[in-house]
Amino acid sequence: MRNCFVVIFILAGCSCAAQEPVGQNHSPSFEFGFEQRVRNENWNNILDYSSAQDDERQQIRYRTRVWMKAPLASTVDLFVGLNQETNQKIGMANRFDEVIFENAYLDFKRLFVDGLSLRVGRQNLMRGEGFLLFEGTSGDGSRGIYFNAARLAYSRKKSTIELIGILNPTYDRFLPRIHDQHKLLQEWNEQALGVYYTDANLKNTGIEAYYFLKKEVNDVRPAANPQFQPDRRISTLGARVVREISPGWRATGEFAGQWGVQHPSTSVRGWAGYGYLRRTFQHAWKPYLQAGYWGFSGDDPVTADRVEGWDPLFSRWPKWSELYLYSLVRERGVAYWTNLGMWQGEAGFYPHRKLECRLTYYRMGAFHPFRGDQSVFGDGTRRGDNIQARLDFILNPNWRGHVLYEEHLPGSFYRMQNKGYFLRFELSFLIRATPAAESVKNILRFD
Repeated sequence: MRNCFVVIFILAGCSCAAQEPVGQNHSPSFEFGFEQRVRNENWNNILDYSSAQDDERQQIRYRTRVWMKAPLASTVDLFVGLNQETNQKIGMANRFDEVIFENAYLDFKRLFVDGLSLRVGRQNLMRGEGFLLFEGTSGDGSRGIYFNAARLAYSRKKSTIELIGILNPTYDRFLPRIHDQHKLLQEWNEQALGVYYTDANLKNTGIEAYYFLKKEVNDVRPAANPQFQPDRRISTLGARVVREISPGWRATGEFAGQWGVQHPSTSVRGWAGYGYLRRTFQHAWKPYLQAGYWGFSGDDPVTADRVEGWDPLFSRWPKWSELYLYSLVRERGVAYWTNLGMWQGEAGFYPHRKLECRLTYYRMGAFHPFRGDQSVFGDGTRRGDNIQARLDFILNPNWRGHVLYEEHLPGSFYRMQNKGYFLRFELSFLIRATPAAESVKNILRFD
């Protein structure tokens, strides 16, 4: 893979040499940025919903990011970003963590055919609302979401078709790290090839369709571990539709099916989907109401020769709950959304242009009881009620933050019935800058 990066950079230099001179319509843009984010978190009972166990955690997360985008030619950019996040538990020493290359890619914005582009290297990927494709490093917490990927895209009018290749190892072995801590990025090596189509040509309607073939191999956990997963190969086919029904009304739906095989010959069949309706009102505070349902198929413990549970592919992130992703740790792993059905109700409003308030409720259930640790899990299918309140604020273009509170009232899916909670305060400082054109020329000079 490192040799591939060398070849890519050589090709980039050849491509730059072949580009036309920078003209009035293709001025290079050198950019750099810096972000410092601080999170103060406190949570309790969200692993087992038992007050008898001392699992309360208070911690501060410090994440520092720096990045740079440099034009190599009129249509070729180099983007490089570094990232370091330290997680300090209250009462313990603050220790410097590792520094990683969060991004390192070449962006060929135009190739030999109009509308054709290529981005290759370490990059962030998100499609739709992250239902399938968003998180490439689920094991490193809130530090990063990157993929080692190549994305070849062709755009025409208001439609785009993308060919995406992904290679995410269990431990980072492609780019150097400073103060390497050998962090686990996910439980297995991941390889995927997919096609993603986006279309906005229809009036008031957005359509997305996709197919991904993914391999998950070499689980690092011992085979005796109840969470050990044998090698598997799985296909996922799905589509998403967003429709503006009338002024103020919007409907969104997505559904995907999965099929494949798990070693040695276990069949894999899963599904997942959601649908919700959003109503926005004409008022100075821009209030809205949203209601919908999310479902992720579960593995039936009775059918030992078949796996029916949904595989979240690259969507193991806290889209629905910052609290509940920890509750999933003792099932299949952190943020492994499967065997889950949720009814949602949400209300939000903007009392000020720099202030957003949101209240969310989930009624959570499971399709099957979980035959795991009997001290944690019960014999029912009601996961419980999840309640969230969030306040986002913008102080100025450089400073922003939020306050989030969640609590979960467990149901019969769990043996114990003690309430769990999650509280977070976040503040971040961000700078983006673009030097003047003459400064760009000086920066890029090598003589």
